[in-house]
Amino acid sequence: MTQRSAFGVIGGYGATGKNAVAELWKSCSEGILIGGRDLAKAGVLAAQFDSRVSAARVDILDASSLDDFCRRCSIILNFASPVMVLRDRVAQAAFRAGCHYVDAASLMIVKEAMLPYSQAISDAGLSFVISAGWFPGISEILPLYAHALAKLRMDTVESVTVYFGDTSAWSENAMREAAWLIRRLGQSRRGYYRNGEWVRAGVFEAGRKLDLGALLGRRQCYLFSNPELSEVGARLTDCTLSFYGCLPGWRTAVASTLVALLPISDKLGGRLLRNAFRKDPLPVGGFITIFVEGLSQGRRQVLKVQITFQDGREYWVNGLVPATVARMINEGRVQAGVHFLASAIDPVAFVAELRKAGIELTEDFAPRGTE
Repeated sequence: MTQRSAFGVIGGYGATGKNAVAELWKSCSEGILIGGRDLAKAGVLAAQFDSRVSAARVDILDASSLDDFCRRCSIILNFASPVMVLRDRVAQAAFRAGCHYVDAASLMIVKEAMLPYSQAISDAGLSFVISAGWFPGISEILPLYAHALAKLRMDTVESVTVYFGDTSAWSENAMREAAWLIRRLGQSRRGYYRNGEWVRAGVFEAGRKLDLGALLGRRQCYLFSNPELSEVGARLTDCTLSFYGCLPGWRTAVASTLVALLPISDKLGGRLLRNAFRKDPLPVGGFITIFVEGLSQGRRQVLKVQITFQDGREYWVNGLVPATVARMINEGRVQAGVHFLASAIDPVAFVAELRKAGIELTEDFAPRGTE
């Protein structure tokens, strides 16, 4: 029987996949199998590394081809897209082959499809980690990290407020998926979490304009939620959690509203969003800024945690996250079963690994009013 490679990277020569391959190669000593429909492209990428990296053809629309590939691996990383079309094909093949599974962008579809198998997956000692990318992914695990950090410094944590923004040059498929997600979530789910419970916000509570610091300046932000963040909100039972998406300009706001409300195709919606992002760029490729407020020895305190990346680094960030998860699975540090990233892994340990890999993260703790 052919010995399994530790990591099988489907879509491994794409923009995100090739970054994941590079990160695995740097941080692990095990074998990596790059998979895709174009064997020549996979081979060209594999040749850039040493003999630990090899290539294989896989057609994810062909169940037999997909099963053959998964049987050659222990951990499957899936970067194939668009998710709305491919759905849970790769996850099901990984389950049949007895592999662990990591998905950078599942749009909830994969988790919903695999939940009926969660107990069997857990009993088999397998970890299926869904939504393990930049957004969703880091955007949900970082609030848990900030909360854990604040608990070490504060007697009482009162609120965790998250601001998120991204105007990176994502691919056409990535923007198509963003349009699909906006349409599915709609414009009505505006609210926050108070002591683990969802609270719907009023019209005048949904938006706020504030200064996010010298790097980002004054920005208009709106309350936002998704299923991944809902799990985070349910876990933080001692404070209020609010998540705000930053719209960098009026074009982005108009495009998002049109995508949510009009019966246009995901492809057209993706183009609208991409064009708006190009015309309303942020001064960084993407950011997450978190303010945790509470009391320490009777004094009001604030902790600010921030991650940023520059233009051109979006695919590196999006590839680093699943590569780090896969490595931690290989080390036995990820919970078995089917989980979103924030529920699968210890946030403090995970952020420590991201920092080692080069993620730019800052932390500032100060009395309220001096941050």
